[in-house]
Order: sequence, then structure tokens, then C-alpha cells
Amino acid sequence: MQRSFIGESGRPFGTVAALLSLLLTVALIILGDLAHDLAGAADPFAAIARGTFVSAQAYWGLLLAGEIVRSVFAGALLLAMLTLAAPIGPSRPGRKLALVAGVAGVLCLAVASHFSIEAAALLGQGRVSPRGDLVAMLTLLGHAGVALWASLTVREARAAGSLPAWVQLAGLVFAGLAFASGFSRLFLEFAALAGIAWWGGVFLTLHRPADRRLR
Repeated sequence: MQRSFIGESGRPFGTVAALLSLLLTVALIILGDLAHDLAGAADPFAAIARGTFVSAQAYWGLLLAGEIVRSVFAGALLLAMLTLAAPIGPSRPGRKLALVAGVAGVLCLAVASHFSIEAAALLGQGRVSPRGDLVAMLTLLGHAGVALWASLTVREARAAGSLPAWVQLAGLVFAGLAFASGFSRLFLEFAALAGIAWWGGVFLTLHRPADRRLR
């Protein structure tokens, strides 16, 4: 049954996690742009693949900072997934599947961030990490898990009427671009921008189920 969004109180804690995810997404965009301009790549493995290892070595601290923020972002994603599930919709198989996919994806991203932090530290010592293929595979799996979580969460939100149509659309766009960015980094910045719209929409429009009344 469709719900309205009247009421200023009753914000679930998940909206705080959504705001944190939004802020960390903005931080990742800024750090990524700085690293790309100064070091020639947004992460240490991209610097190795593009042959900009020598120039990137001078900015290994910037690359390390970006990977640390990425690791914290994975934690914020996990917090958002766990705290948004109940306010968005009732307990159904789709919600449980979304959580399983999302948690698995975040774990893959967290492990990939660990190896990327290690790679940035090795870069500062003039050494190359041998884990590039493993990180690429973990990143792909992580993006796929997050994309599946987002798409299933939108499905649950549509069934419960807990989010307006424009936020649902932003979630679907975010899911598609997040999945595509696992294969190609060309889509990564677009996925981040779509993520800002998704997290911002959740933060602005989601209320507790008890605070939403029938139209």
C-alpha cells in the first residue's frame, strides 16, 4: 500500500548512515581527482597499470589516504545496509537476499581496500604489489554485491512505498553504474555521482514506518 512522507520526526538511524556514506563518497571523489591530477592515477594499482609508477611514488601518501577513506567507506556501507533494511520495508525474502548480497559485496571491497593500502605503502618504498589481479577480482565482486543490494532494496522500497519514485530511480541508476564500474573505471565517477543522489534521497525522504501515514 502506498505511503506518504508527512512528518518531521521519526528519522531512522539508517538515514545517519546514509548521510555518512554520502559524505565519504564526496571525499572519495575529491581525493580521486587530486590523485589523478598529481599522481596520474586514482589508486596504486591503476598507477602500476598505466606505467606512472615513478611519478606516483612521490604522492604515495595521497594514494594511501584515498585507500584508507575507501576502507572507511566500506564500513559506512555495511552500517547503512544493516540499519536501512527495517525502515525501508518489512521482513521478506527479498530484504534478506539484499542483505546477504550487500554484506558479501562489502566484505570483498574491504579486503580489496586492505590490499590497496598495502600497495600504496609498498609504492612509497619503490616496490610493486603482486596482488593486482586479486584486487581487481575482489573489486568486481564487491561492486556486483553492492549493485544487487541497491536494486533489491529499491524493489523492497517500491513494494512498501517507503521511498518516492525519484529516489527509487536514483537507486536503480546507482546499481547499474556500480555494477558497470566493476568492469571499467570509466563508470566509477558516474557511479559516485549517482550514489550521492541515492544516499541524499534516502536521507531526505525516509521516515520510520510508524511516522508514515496512509494517503
